[in-house]
Order: sequence, then structure tokens, then C-alpha cells
Amino acid sequence: MNFTFSSHDTGACAVKLWASGRYGFSLPKKVDIVAPDGDTVTFLYYNRKVRLTAELSNRAIVKIAIAHYLAGAGRDGEPVEIDPATAPYEGELTPVRSTTPRAPLRVRPGRLHARLRPEHQGEPAWADR
Repeated sequence: MNFTFSSHDTGACAVKLWASGRYGFSLPKKVDIVAPDGDTVTFLYYNRKVRLTAELSNRAIVKIAIAHYLAGAGRDGEPVEIDPATAPYEGELTPVRSTTPRAPLRVRPGRLHARLRPEHQGEPAWADR
């Protein structure tokens, strides 16, 4: 997932969420924030607490990472672990769509198509006689 956001201090920044696993549900998750001058800050999210509430959404993880970034965390080049207790960024996130074409969806035949068989031109089956 790619986003952009703008702040008064740094200007327009690009954000990339790296989520492992199919559909991005696996952990850990990595958020890279690239400043206009090209500096990159990396944030990592590990869901270490077993709790009854739902896991943070990908967008919430990005907003918390932006709040850490605006507070000055990670400017030394070391990855920073995201603290879920931090108040999220309240500004607007703009989704960025990739220009590369997506892979075609895998098509599976439906039940009707799977059962149709080409008719054989030979002799009829013994049961059909």
C-alpha cells in the first residue's frame, strides 16, 4: 500500500507499507517513509500483545508510523518499532495507485463448465444402446 501525506515541517512525503503474506495479513509489517529530500525512515510493527481487541488495520499502522515520524523518531537511520498506544496522524492520507498493470486473475471454471465434456464421435456407450 502506498500513500502520500503533507506536513508543514517536511512537505510532501511518500509512505510505503510492506506487509508480508497473502493479502498483507501476516506480521511483521514495515513502513518506509521517504522525505522530499530522499531520506528514508523505517518503522516496524509487531503485534506482541495478546488482547481481545482486533489487530490494527494497515491504514492505522501507517498513521501511527507517520505520527512517530513527525515527532522526530527514526532520523538516526535505525528502524523504529511502532508503539500502538501512540495517537495516530490526524491529517489526510492520499492513496497512490501503481502504474504497473496487475496480473490477470486466475479463472476457474464453474460447475457447469467443469462438467461439460466434448462429445465423442465414436460408438455410443454400452448403457446407451
